[in-house]
Amino acid sequence: MFQVFRDNPKAGIAALVMHLAIILFLLVGVDWLETPKAIRPPVDVVQARIVDAAQVAREVERLQQAERERAGAAENRRQEQQAALQALEEKQQRERERLADLERQRMAAEQQVAEARARRETETRRAAEEARQAEAQRKQAEQQEQTRKAEAERQRKAEQARKAAAEEQRLAEEKRKKAAEEKRLADEKHKKAAEEKRKQAAEEKRRQAESARKAREAELEAAMEAEHNARVRDRYMLQIQQKIIRNWVRLEGVGSGLKCKLRVRLARGGNVLAVSVIEGSGSGVFDRSAEAAVFKAEPLPVPEDQLFDQFRDIIFVFDPKI
Repeated sequence: MFQVFRDNPKAGIAALVMHLAIILFLLVGVDWLETPKAIRPPVDVVQARIVDAAQVAREVERLQQAERERAGAAENRRQEQQAALQALEEKQQRERERLADLERQRMAAEQQVAEARARRETETRRAAEEARQAEAQRKQAEQQEQTRKAEAERQRKAEQARKAAAEEQRLAEEKRKKAAEEKRLADEKHKKAAEEKRKQAAEEKRRQAESARKAREAELEAAMEAEHNARVRDRYMLQIQQKIIRNWVRLEGVGSGLKCKLRVRLARGGNVLAVSVIEGSGSGVFDRSAEAAVFKAEPLPVPEDQLFDQFRDIIFVFDPKI
């Protein structure tokens, strides 16, 4: 019987419950007030073993406990398998994150290499530009020195010519005075008139010589000032173009070798009032990027004195290769 319970506990429990129910029904359905009569059985009575209900209940409890333990063990195995699966998934996720992090590191390293290469190229171009500017300044300084020497030589010759003319004039004056003194004895009455005329002529000549000298000095000063202003204007225009080029951002898809002519209106202090393209490069994107570079570079370097009037409205060629 217990072998049946172990082999098929559910069926065993159901059978046991059914037997208990039948026994209970028999006990309740007996009339306890009627005096039982002894009946002699016509045949031999078979001795039957009475099943102890408490023992049955204990067996049922034991079987149920065994079932619960098996269910608990199965649940524990399921949870262990679930935990192992979750641990595996977490390990795979960490591996994916590690690989993604390695990929990001690789891309960052490539980006750093590209940026370093771009910086080296920029430094190379800047060094070449500085060398070109230094050479241009050296040539300009040599030209200025030659101009200064030529001007000094011209002034020296002019001074020599002036001294020679003065000496010639002095000799002529002495000769004239000698002739006048000789003539004074012969023509005393005309002396005052001749002397007055001579003084007037000398004064007029002196005034003319003084006017000519002042005119030469004014012309020289004007030429030197014009040359100085031209050098200052060229220097400021070069600084303006360089600052705008430094603030220019090269856009993807824009070809090299493009340039355009810009017209820029400036206020005192170098603030940009307006920018317009008067000769395009053929690329609208390049032209707009040149205009944006002008605004980004403000304030632009401009003189603070009267030379600023020459920078209120400037026109120049925007060429990133400069």
